[in-house]
Amino acid sequence: MSKKIIINPKDGFLKTSKRVLKLATPIIASNLLYTVESTISILLVSEISPSAVAAVGFSGSMLWFIYSLMALSYTGTTVLVAQRVGANKDPSPALFWGILISLLIATPLTFYGEELLKTLMRALGGSQDVISLSEEYLKPIFTFIAVGFVVNTIYAAYNGFGDTSTPFRVAVLMSLINLTISYILVNGKFGFEKLGVAGAGWGIAISEIAGFFTYLALYVFKSKPFKVRFSPYLEVLREIFKIGAPSALERALTSLSFNVFVGMVAIFGDRALAAHQIGLRVESASFMVGFGMMIASSTISGQNFGAKNYKGIEYGVWVCAHLGAILMSIISVPLVIFAKPISAFFSNDPEVIRYSIYYLTIVALSQAPMAYASVLSGSLKGMGKTHLPLFVNLGSFWVFRIIPSMALIQTFPTPILPWIFMSIETALRAIIFYIVFKKVLNSSYGSVR
Repeated sequence: MSKKIIINPKDGFLKTSKRVLKLATPIIASNLLYTVESTISILLVSEISPSAVAAVGFSGSMLWFIYSLMALSYTGTTVLVAQRVGANKDPSPALFWGILISLLIATPLTFYGEELLKTLMRALGGSQDVISLSEEYLKPIFTFIAVGFVVNTIYAAYNGFGDTSTPFRVAVLMSLINLTISYILVNGKFGFEKLGVAGAGWGIAISEIAGFFTYLALYVFKSKPFKVRFSPYLEVLREIFKIGAPSALERALTSLSFNVFVGMVAIFGDRALAAHQIGLRVESASFMVGFGMMIASSTISGQNFGAKNYKGIEYGVWVCAHLGAILMSIISVPLVIFAKPISAFFSNDPEVIRYSIYYLTIVALSQAPMAYASVLSGSLKGMGKTHLPLFVNLGSFWVFRIIPSMALIQTFPTPILPWIFMSIETALRAIIFYIVFKKVLNSSYGSVR
């Protein structure tokens, strides 16, 4: 039975908020689990060296470039499943083509993805120590990258369908497996060989395999979230490419741009880079709230778009945005108050701690704007307007973040400079998304008030 989320503005903020939170909370919890995994991975390798911390963190950032290619199937599957559910159509074709596309993209990455990332890391200023350790970490991940792509495509189908609780349960299982395997292999516990950073990579790979077989069992024995039929409808394939291709291009270019940005931090040494990665891990506790609201917004927009309920799109999106801003603002407070003890928890290096404090204090100011930018971006994707987030995100990133940082970094040689522009750019991007979102609703669908 489908889980439609058709929004009625007359229900009011409180009732709509409850529906949004019911949808978004499992997504937020799932992504917070990912944050915990990433944090513990950093902690597990922190005793090895600052270079090990930088390697795992930098590799994780670079992997987002690889995962951006998955956005073709992920976004296309989420949006089309949501729209087809809203329009009372069979969502099977969207998942069928999504899985096939994810396999076609992942297969060459199995053989060449590791070398691609190492080349990019060298170009972006990574030290030889960091790159050598990254190779150990990335090898098991790329060996099973196809499994990870399929798992995320299935996860996308669940989100588009409106069932976010089942993927959360699967995520809990995957997290437990990841942390257990990483702990055993990084440290060489229970008679296993001590693998160092490679152990953290194997933790991720094995957890993805476990997630795949769990989802397979749910489909075989439970038909969840819906029965999957052999549905090779070419019009659905065209829609996936139309929706997913701009999103994949956006994530790929944004990820590359982000790593150019990280490269500007890396020129100040491994300690500055380690502080940046620590800051990202801590900040992600807040960011994942915004990400969860973004997915919820995409699902709500997609289902209401399919049902031609345009007033519901606007109201549901603003509820998501306001809730996200409130929650992320609350989380930002301890980032400032407890910046020093939080930073010291990850490293005992005084310079790493000092830089981490600066980072956390600066990014705390941009949490509410990040919520609005994320939710409005997700809403546009849910309506199938994936080309607009491509232009906004990429243009804003370069015009307001990278170019000003590059222009002034020689005059002010400190990693604090790009962090300041990072915060400013986030606020400006939120304003641009607001203008674009209102224009799309007013020009394409008329007044929805």
